Amino acid sequence: MPATAKSPLDHRPRVAAERRERMRRRLIESAMIVFAEKGVGASVIPEVVAAAEVSQGSFYNYFRTNDDLLAAVSSELSAEMIELIEPAVGDIADPALRAATGMRYYLHLARSQRLLARFLAAGGLRLLSQQSEVFRYLPADLEEGQQKGRFAPVPLDIVLDVAAGAALVAIDRMARGRVAKDYPEKIIAAVLRTLGMTIEETERVTAPVLRKLVPAADSLLARAQARAKAQDAAG
Repeated sequence: MPATAKSPLDHRPRVAAERRERMRRRLIESAMIVFAEKGVGASVIPEVVAAAEVSQGSFYNYFRTNDDLLAAVSSELSAEMIELIEPAVGDIADPALRAATGMRYYLHLARSQRLLARFLAAGGLRLLSQQSEVFRYLPADLEEGQQKGRFAPVPLDIVLDVAAGAALVAIDRMARGRVAKDYPEKIIAAVLRTLGMTIEETERVTAPVLRKLVPAADSLLARAQARAKAQDAAG
């Protein structure tokens, strides 16, 4: 056989790796749906195994505990949300407008993705702490805004607590039912008012039209949402 010829078996490691990745993706999709329904405090491994249609032994080849599973879902969602939101706000010069726009995108994404809202609401503060990557830009925006006189000099930890609390309440409301289209803007305007912004200023920074954020077809957001809709239709 020529030295450059490949064995017919060369493709097997690649095929095996692709199969493992598909299985892991399926488990994470299933976990997002089950966590959204059952909450993050319950033991969901049996439900995830059933939803993914795998054996329990196969499950443990990928994850060992509930927390491992939750961390995997949260990490993938955080990365996807940053990938969607950051390009839309990164070039905004005004820190007040940048912070307001980023928060608006975050809440509108939850509003348009019902499963995402349910998952985030189910996780509450516990999940919010694991999604620190999503909020890593906010403290810098708030601090810059204070330095430039756009915000009052309120301690940043207090402001972040207020913003996180408002976001959690808003997401919980959106997970439980429909809200007005401008509901995210009203929530964010209330947060900005605690930072000393006038009504006119809050209206200005929450007024620009946002472009629609569309998750990629192969993203966890899109896959899990489509799967949850199919399950609801079948049930």
